[in-house]
Amino acid sequence: MRGAWRELGLRARLAISIGGLFLVAFGIVFIAVRAEMADESHVIDREEAREHGVPAASDGRQPSISSISDAQSEVERTFFLVGGITLVAALTGGYLIAARTASPLRRMAATADEVQAGDLTPRLREEPAAAPELRALIADFNRMLERLDLAFSNQRRFVSDASHELRTPLTAVRGQIEVLARNPNPSADEVERVEAVTLHEIDRMEQLVEELLALARLDELSKIEIGEVDLGNLLQGLAESDPSRAEPKGIAAGRVRGNAELLTRAVRNLLANARRHAGDSGRVVLSATAAGDRVTVAVEDDGPGIPASERERVFERFHRVDESRTRDSGGSGLGLAICREIVAAHGGRIWVEDSPLGGARVAFELPGFAPGP
Repeated sequence: MRGAWRELGLRARLAISIGGLFLVAFGIVFIAVRAEMADESHVIDREEAREHGVPAASDGRQPSISSISDAQSEVERTFFLVGGITLVAALTGGYLIAARTASPLRRMAATADEVQAGDLTPRLREEPAAAPELRALIADFNRMLERLDLAFSNQRRFVSDASHELRTPLTAVRGQIEVLARNPNPSADEVERVEAVTLHEIDRMEQLVEELLALARLDELSKIEIGEVDLGNLLQGLAESDPSRAEPKGIAAGRVRGNAELLTRAVRNLLANARRHAGDSGRVVLSATAAGDRVTVAVEDDGPGIPASERERVFERFHRVDESRTRDSGGSGLGLAICREIVAAHGGRIWVEDSPLGGARVAFELPGFAPGP
């Protein structure tokens, strides 16, 4: 029985369930009516026997068939006839209601099959006349498909970009080695030149692989390890150790709830990005300003700045404002993307704006700041 029930569709299950509920209700009503009619018949027979002086049978009924019995039989026939018609109507209505209810679910199943086959473009048509619950389910299903489509598109683009970025230094290394191999007696200067170029490209690959691993770890993190971080000391130390000797300016003293290792990486990435794009003077400024329980860390440079149309896209993976110049200067296009992931993991936000120095100001805001000495 259970196996047969599992094989039934939603329409059949709902129709049978409605029919079963009707039968139970019909049976209860019939038993109650039948008992009431029997009781009334017993009372009437007893009263008739007392009025006419005719002894009643042992069960309280007259020996002859009365009109009450005929009426009772007629009521039973009518009851069964109406009940049967109502049962058929209930089964039919339940099937039709189930068919209408299951229609969006069948379309969802068909759409899910298309998605499983690799097509992420189909969407469910929203029906204004559908129940609110079904409309909400359809809307959520479509939003889920849109997120999946976006995620797969980003993944494909990410894999393509990563392959391209790795292929470029590998091609350069191979070319240099082939040039060196064609010369049977290379000079010491030529060997040193090939060595310098090869090591430079290897450094680029190492940096790229390290940043790809960092992004992969950030993507896998459901939550980060949070602790008390002395933000003032952390930023002062980064400014002093920065190769460009970034200027610390107005760094607010205090502690923030966060991960010291990740925050250090984010600030270093911002400093490296500013150092690559700074102007002739190479000026880079690091600051931190507090407002209530939130703190804003900013890195500014005096370079050409970032156009307004690019200020959101610079946080995308492998995006470069100046493709050739950034690649030649050693940038992988992942530094700001890593910063965005780290800041988002801390519940903050990051943005780009104009700097008073004339270049770009990249800033991020973190919650949970507590001022201190």
